[in-house]
Amino acid sequence: MATDATTPHSAGKIALIGVDWGSTHLRVHAFDTLGGIIATRQSARGMATLAAPEEFAAALDELLSVDLDDGDAPILLAGMVGARSGWQEAPYAPLPADAATLAASLQPLRFKDRRATIVPGVSGPSDGFNDVMRGEETQVLGVPPGTRRAVAPGTHSKWLRLDGGAVVGFSTYPTGELYSLLLERSLIGRGLPAGAWSERGFLQGLDTARERPDWLHQLFGVRARNVRDAAPVEELPAFLSGLLVGYEVIGANAAADDGGGEVAIIGGAQLAATYALALRRYGIDHYIIEGDTAFCRGLWRIAQAAGYV
Repeated sequence: MATDATTPHSAGKIALIGVDWGSTHLRVHAFDTLGGIIATRQSARGMATLAAPEEFAAALDELLSVDLDDGDAPILLAGMVGARSGWQEAPYAPLPADAATLAASLQPLRFKDRRATIVPGVSGPSDGFNDVMRGEETQVLGVPPGTRRAVAPGTHSKWLRLDGGAVVGFSTYPTGELYSLLLERSLIGRGLPAGAWSERGFLQGLDTARERPDWLHQLFGVRARNVRDAAPVEELPAFLSGLLVGYEVIGANAAADDGGGEVAIIGGAQLAATYALALRRYGIDHYIIEGDTAFCRGLWRIAQAAGYV
């Protein structure tokens, strides 16, 4: 079911339709001529729920109602829609990647005789392999000028480095995926209350990660604490989260330039607040920018560079 997600910003002319297509969500934004959001609609028809190009087209068409779309504005899509298992694969752009780089590599998409294109993902050298991302490159272009480091936490958290408004490097940490697998499908997480949260447990996990670099051994410590009744069971899911987030943050910041300034945390309120707690515990300056806000600002910059608006 489609839902309206925002109150109209203005009654201005629709200049752009922006599409944020993730694995589990689909959001469509109508932009006015100044880059403001006129309206937003969303559904749960993310990439993971769709199997054929016709299904992607139908999912988008469902959201492009008359109150959101004038039928003429260009459509710019970003995220998992351009993945190999998405609507149509959009090749990765190389680093460094700024708005002009991404605009020059837009992938044309056939959709109802509309001017529609997909923002490419970005790939670049990491520690021994070429890392990849889709969607975060658009979000990070929406952070305030002067930001040099950012994190987009999630299933596969991205730590990004910027210079002059361009992404110059990034690293991926599958923290969210590991947490779900360990909690839901492993002996380590057996018997733990999946929905429980404890700030004390989370902070203890962060402290353990900072004090003990033997991360693989420490992960089993969650199981040992449980069967030995060495910690309240309702605190252990958060302790596990603190371990994983802690090792992620420590690893991502081990070689960070001290002159990098604040880290922008890009994401939804709950997850961003969790990462803010971790960065605060480790004495790392940071600020939060809401994920949809960053996405819309970044997509508008790409549209401007492409001459769409």
